[in-house]
Amino acid sequence: MIKDKTQNMIKIAVPAVLESLVTVIVTTIDTKMISVLGKQQISAVSFTTQPKLIFFAIFFALGTATSVFTAQAFGKKDKEEANRYFISVMRISTILAIVLGILLAVFARPVMMLCNRQPDTIDMSVSFFRIVMGFMVFQSLSTVMNAALRGLGKMKVTLYSNIGLGIVDIIFNYLLIEGHLGFPRLEIAGDAIATVLGTVAATMISFFAIRKNSDYLSLRSIFDLKTRSGKDVTNNIRSKAGNIVFENIFTRIGFLLSSIITSGLSSDKTAVYTVAMILLAYSFAFGDGIQNAVISLTGRSFGAKQYDDLRQYYRVSIMIGILCSVFLCAVYTGGSNFFFGLYFNDKDSVSEGFKMSCIAAGLTILQILRIINIGTMRGMGEVKDPRRIATACVLFINPGLSFLFTALMNMEIWGIWLSSIITQMVWYIVSAVMCRKHLKRYTTEKEN
Repeated sequence: MIKDKTQNMIKIAVPAVLESLVTVIVTTIDTKMISVLGKQQISAVSFTTQPKLIFFAIFFALGTATSVFTAQAFGKKDKEEANRYFISVMRISTILAIVLGILLAVFARPVMMLCNRQPDTIDMSVSFFRIVMGFMVFQSLSTVMNAALRGLGKMKVTLYSNIGLGIVDIIFNYLLIEGHLGFPRLEIAGDAIATVLGTVAATMISFFAIRKNSDYLSLRSIFDLKTRSGKDVTNNIRSKAGNIVFENIFTRIGFLLSSIITSGLSSDKTAVYTVAMILLAYSFAFGDGIQNAVISLTGRSFGAKQYDDLRQYYRVSIMIGILCSVFLCAVYTGGSNFFFGLYFNDKDSVSEGFKMSCIAAGLTILQILRIINIGTMRGMGEVKDPRRIATACVLFINPGLSFLFTALMNMEIWGIWLSSIITQMVWYIVSAVMCRKHLKRYTTEKEN
């Protein structure tokens, strides 16, 4: 049984991890291509990340809820239910993305004035943020469509979508950042335009994949006003997606507060920190890929009321998470000098990068196992506990400790890292306890 569960997990997790890795690899290449312009440009783009993700958190949450809904419907073999949830979320996402895109394009400068305290980078941050968020509808729709496909276990399609995004993004980065092959030199704006064009490509791939290959999903009814979702579907979306939305937004606000604190440090320090955070993005990519597989498989097991399978999938995912963590720790510490040498020419930056990569290696196992715990709870439809844990850790603990260590204790960038270590430890321990509590509850219900 365990062998079968391991094979099922690997079959879904590998393309899911690869999909997440493609996203991080593209981000790494983006940062490298921007780095030729200077450290200020690296910092300028980095300070758009948290405000950008606060608004995209709404669509990430809707996507996660869609994965849960479609996975559970797939477990029940209910095609109609899967499609009703999918259509409802797509409608919500389309309207929200258009409205938010217009507002954020208009108010890009006030938003970035709140998030970036470096006068020498603010104009560049505004330019990047306005372009990317003004056309956010493409990434939003791609996020929901890919999430629905993941719930059905169609990980290869979503992998191809992200690969398409990455290829288009990198090509236009090359053409527009420095101006090659007759294209204008747009620098930061060129990077933003390339990002938007990449999301357009991803949306098109996902759209045609659903149109041709999916038995459970249909795009035909999205703009048919006669097709209604039903009160039960609407209430369930509001309940589950609402909790995940609040979790993601509170999490992103917390990260934003930490980012604002970080922006008060010198651009030299934040540039090395930004590159070091790419390592944790790779850790997150592994964890997120495994989480997508966990949500799909535990959601199916939960929908079919096969609770023994649910527990076995959890054990297998933890085992895979530990193996991935050990591998990443070895890569981060062994390849640190090479990695930071790609971005910086001075020895001091590379030396600081090595110290930061060691910290990132230590955080990796906590991050990956915590993500798996959260994914397992979501697969069971439990969304309130993950929200409470995330809110406490990221909205209060991490920013509070960051302020304490940097502003009051003058630990500078190392205070940011110390706050991350403490936050991840608390987050992992509490998520593990909560996850096991829910697993035990469903096992007890079966026995009774």
